[in-house]
Amino acid sequence: VYPTDTSYGIACDPRIDTAVDRLIEIKRRDPDLGLPLLFSDYSQCESYHAFGDLERILAKLFWPGALTLVVDARPDIPSSVTGKRASIAVRVPDHLIPRGIAAQIQGPIVGTSANRHGGPSPFSVSIAREQLGDEVDLYIDAGASDASKNSTIIGVESGTPANIKVYREGEL
Repeated sequence: VYPTDTSYGIACDPRIDTAVDRLIEIKRRDPDLGLPLLFSDYSQCESYHAFGDLERILAKLFWPGALTLVVDARPDIPSSVTGKRASIAVRVPDHLIPRGIAAQIQGPIVGTSANRHGGPSPFSVSIAREQLGDEVDLYIDAGASDASKNSTIIGVESGTPANIKVYREGEL
């Protein structure tokens, strides 16, 4: 469990199926929902998705930050990450810890909130610990988050002109 610029997250390396399975089990999350990914920077994220013009502009304007983009998933991204969707949610948070972990492992980390599925968002490590208990290997406590909402989630729908679809209003 690690801090972000919004709520605390629970991480694993999404390239390791057994780690993803364990995370889904700890959260009690439906595996068909897929998992959001956090990256160290825009260029690392670009290796997972070919950004369109509007997506690139939004990422350049709001990353690092509390904006999650729903984008088309590459065919080689495992179904444990995409669930039953053809898309993935990606973000570069404005917090050194998740970005540093992603940089060190040279790939994204899972960026889902550190709570039981449907439970209250953990804006402090104590709320995460209350929900997840001893099932988590490590808690990184950086104090209470300055945020009061999770990230804003949007997607860019193709068309002329392209449209922005808001999936969740959040901190941004």
